Amino acid sequence: MKPVIDFIMYIVGLGPTVLIPIIMLIFGLCVRVPFTKALRGGLMVGIGFIGLNATVSILTDVMNPAIKNMIQVMHLNLQVIDVGWPSASAIAYGTAVGVSMIPLGIAINILMLITRTTSTIDVDIWDFWHFAFSGSLVYALTKDIILSLFLASVNMIVIMVIADRTAPLSEKYLGLPGISIPHGYAGSFVPIAIIFNWIIDKIPGINKIHMDAKDFNKKFGSWGEPTLLGFAIGIIIGILAYGFIPGMTIATKLGKIMLMGVTLSAVMIITPKMAALLLQGVVPVSDAIQTFIQKKFAGKRKIYIGMDTAVGIGSPVVLACATLMIPVALLFAFILPGNQFLPTIGLVGFVFMFPLIVSVTHGDFFRSFIIGAINVVIGLWIGTNLAPLITKCARAAHFAIPKGSSLISSIDYGSNPFPWLIVQIAPYKIFAYAIGLILIIGLCWWNRTKIVASEKQDNAATDSKE
Repeated sequence: MKPVIDFIMYIVGLGPTVLIPIIMLIFGLCVRVPFTKALRGGLMVGIGFIGLNATVSILTDVMNPAIKNMIQVMHLNLQVIDVGWPSASAIAYGTAVGVSMIPLGIAINILMLITRTTSTIDVDIWDFWHFAFSGSLVYALTKDIILSLFLASVNMIVIMVIADRTAPLSEKYLGLPGISIPHGYAGSFVPIAIIFNWIIDKIPGINKIHMDAKDFNKKFGSWGEPTLLGFAIGIIIGILAYGFIPGMTIATKLGKIMLMGVTLSAVMIITPKMAALLLQGVVPVSDAIQTFIQKKFAGKRKIYIGMDTAVGIGSPVVLACATLMIPVALLFAFILPGNQFLPTIGLVGFVFMFPLIVSVTHGDFFRSFIIGAINVVIGLWIGTNLAPLITKCARAAHFAIPKGSSLISSIDYGSNPFPWLIVQIAPYKIFAYAIGLILIIGLCWWNRTKIVASEKQDNAATDSKE
C-alpha cells in the first residue's frame, strides 16, 4: 500500500504545471490526436500555466509588502493567521483522507461521465485538494474516514455540476470555449452569486447599473482600456499602501506608488496573453474529444475539459475586482464584529474567486464586486469559526504552525461556505449521510436532465441542417 501512496503523492507533488500537460497528452493520444500535436498541446497548456503563475507571482511580490503596510496603517492585530492556499493544500494532502481523494475523485468523474450526470472531464486532478480539505476537516472532527470520504465526494459532485452549468457562461464571458471550471474555491461562490444577482435584479435603480469591459471603455474613455485601467487601480492601491506610512520620504512613496501602477498595468496586459497560450493547447484536444465522442456514440454530446480557475483570470473585470477587493477585505477585517481572522498571504488569491462570479453576472463589474464583497464578509466569519478545527487538522498533518500564532486559517478553502456547511452537519452522522445522498442524487438527476435536453436540441438542430 505504501508504494501506491508514495506514487500518488509523487504525482500530486508534480503540481498542475507538470501534471495537467501530462494528462492532456494522454487524453490527446486516447482520442487519436497525433503524438507531436498532442505533445505540443500539452506543452502549451503547461506554458500557459507557468505564464499565469508568473503573473500571479509578480502581483504577489508587489502586493504582499503593500498589504503589510495597509495592516500597519490600520493597526490590525487579529488572532487567526492566514497561511494561504499552498499551506492549506499541504494540510489537505497530509492526511489519509487527502491521499485517498485522488483515486476516489477520478472514479467519481468516470462514473458521472458514464451515467451522463456530468459533461466534464476533470484534468485538474491537483485541485482535488479542495475536496480533500473538506474531508480532512471532517476526519479531524469525527475520526470517521468513511464519513469523511463521503462528504468530500459530495463536495466534489456539487462542484462538478456547478462546472457543467457555468461552462456556457464561462465560454461567453471569459472566452473559454470547450472548458469548464470544476474548481472548489471558485465554484463554491456560484450559489451565492446566483442568489444575490437575482436580488440585485429586483432592486429598482440598482438593477440598472451595468459596467462590463466594454462599458469601462465607453464611460472612462482611454482609462477604461486594460493598460490604463490597471495603472489607475495600481496607483489607488499604492496610495493606500504607502501614502500614509510615517517616516517614508515623499520621493520613496512616489516610487512605490508608481511601481504598483506599472506592475498592475503589466499584469492586466500579460495575463490574458498567457491564458490565450493555454487555450492554444486545450482547444485541439477538446475538439478531438468532441469528434471522438460523436463517432463512438450516436448523436452529439458536448464534453468539457475541466481546468483550474487560473484559465479565467485573464478577464479585465476579474483582475479589477480581485485587486480592488484587497483593501476592502482588510477594512472588513478591521470593522466586522466577531472577526478574528487576519487575511494576508491569501489576499492575492482573490483572482481565483472571481472568474465564475463574473460569468454568473454576465461580465458585470458592479455586480461582481458587490457579490465578492459579500463573500469576503461571510468568509471572514467562517475563517474565524473554522480556525480551531483547521489548526487541529494542521497539527495532525504535522504542519508547522507559524511562530507567534496559535490559530491558523486560509482565505481560500478555510473561509469557504462549502467546507463550513459540511463541518456543521458532520457530527450528526445519519443526518449527514441522508442530506448528502439527497443532495447528490437530486443534483445528478437535474444535471442529467439538462445534459440530455441539450443533446436532443443539438441533434435536432443538426438534423434540420441536413
